[in-house]
Amino acid sequence: MKLTTFGKVIGLILCLLIPIIVLYGYSYRVSIDTVRGTIEDQNSSRLGFFVNQMDMMVDQLVKHSVTTSRDYSIREYLEGRSRDDLRVQLQRQSRIVDMLNMQTSTSAWSNQIIFYLKDSKETISTDYSAKYNEALIDGRKLGEWSHENMLTFGIKENLFTRLQETDHPNVLVEVRFNDVNLKNMLVSLKQQAAREPFLYFPGEDPIMGFNADFAAVKQTAAELDRQTLAGSGSFNVKLNGGKYIVHYVRSASLGWYLVDMVPLGTYFAPINMSRNLVYASIALLMTLSVLAALLLYRNVQRPISLLLRGVRHMRDGDFSFRLSKRPGNEFDFLFLGFNEMAKQIQELIDKVYKETLRSKEATLKQLQSQINPHFLYNCLFYIKNMANLGEKQAVVDMALNLGEYYRYTTRQEQETTTLQEELKLIRNYLNIQSMRLQRFHFEIEIPEAMLSLRIPRLLLQPLVENAVIHGVENSVQFGLIVVRGEQDNGVIRVAVDDNGPGVSEEKLAALQARLAVPMDEHTGTGLWNIHQRLIYMYGGRSGLAFAKSPLGGFRAELIWEEKEGAL
Repeated sequence: MKLTTFGKVIGLILCLLIPIIVLYGYSYRVSIDTVRGTIEDQNSSRLGFFVNQMDMMVDQLVKHSVTTSRDYSIREYLEGRSRDDLRVQLQRQSRIVDMLNMQTSTSAWSNQIIFYLKDSKETISTDYSAKYNEALIDGRKLGEWSHENMLTFGIKENLFTRLQETDHPNVLVEVRFNDVNLKNMLVSLKQQAAREPFLYFPGEDPIMGFNADFAAVKQTAAELDRQTLAGSGSFNVKLNGGKYIVHYVRSASLGWYLVDMVPLGTYFAPINMSRNLVYASIALLMTLSVLAALLLYRNVQRPISLLLRGVRHMRDGDFSFRLSKRPGNEFDFLFLGFNEMAKQIQELIDKVYKETLRSKEATLKQLQSQINPHFLYNCLFYIKNMANLGEKQAVVDMALNLGEYYRYTTRQEQETTTLQEELKLIRNYLNIQSMRLQRFHFEIEIPEAMLSLRIPRLLLQPLVENAVIHGVENSVQFGLIVVRGEQDNGVIRVAVDDNGPGVSEEKLAALQARLAVPMDEHTGTGLWNIHQRLIYMYGGRSGLAFAKSPLGGFRAELIWEEKEGAL
């Protein structure tokens, strides 16, 4: 299909705008990926630094506990339990507590160191509320950090604790620190930035800063539960309508993950603003382009389409069509010229068409006059034979049928009739022939919906006559003639079948070809006239077709298109 001028202009506009949109979309994606990569690198470095700092502080606490367990005062206290008096032992215990206070105060994190003497069930600590709990101690794994809610200085707090052996077989040392230390670290990590750092461990409540967004952290922790976490990594998550990039790094000391949520909208805002400005500019250009295209359509394409419409009407024979709309531009002159030309052509066509109609009407009457005598000769010959045989009743029946037939054929007031009337004529004819031959049967199978169709008069009789003469009479078997009709999608078919000897494929093709050439002495008058009448009346694919019958003999089929006003 060829494009119109309007279509070409629209295509040109699209060819200009689409590459711009595609190139900017690619540039925008590159910018987003670059910023995302920068954020990931910076955040990974930042988290790695803070995790290393946290691990260093934790390792320092472990070293302090080991150092204190090797102090001389511990060994002195252990050796003096069996030989020294209680007062001396209390003084030594006091020196151990002073040493523990000094060790814990050297760390930036608040912590406690507790000694458990397994043989005497004693506890030595700066926290006087610490008690020896044998079941709790036996249930702990040595050398591993655990996060528990425990009593310290008489108050229950969330603590990280680590229990380990010392150089003394009967002494265990425990180091504790409050998770408030970690919360303070998370607050310093956040630094009022648009991020949400927190500590995460599967199955534990996340540890977050004092100024954290509790709901966002909870949702991210739930997403982490669904992830398979490596030592470090990142992924995207959507929370409360906003997109976040989540980084995580595992602490080698505690086993917890330091997680940081960074809202992408904060970093992408300038890029998105630039994108929106560009898209707004493109939208403005597209709006102006559409307006220009509509102007072109209204002032150029629409008048051209109207002119083409007028030309098509003239091509289809509608010379009364006129262009009534006024475009209000240079096309006014073309519209006026077209209307004047159509008027002159219509006047000429009317004159020629009327003469053609009169000529066609005379031709149709001539064709009909050629058919009527042919049938009359056959009927009179049959009457003569029946009279010679003394078949009075047959003569009477034939005469009645013949009278009905000629009452029908001699009515010249109309050139057409209904299919029902034509079938009545066929029954009269077949009744006469069946009385004469007495060795064939006929059936008429026409749907009731087709009986009211109007067709040219004397259209079916020659086909039925050929079926009797060339089909039934030339066959040694009992004859059968069937008249069938069908109507499908505006195409009407009426077929006459017989079970006679039929004809070969070559003869069928030759017989069909003769219908399309002018009639001569070798062409049958009846069939040629029927074919020509159908073409005159209906045109198009109408006509007479020949084929082998399903009954084994010959089929002659009338085909025409049902067109309003054709008859």
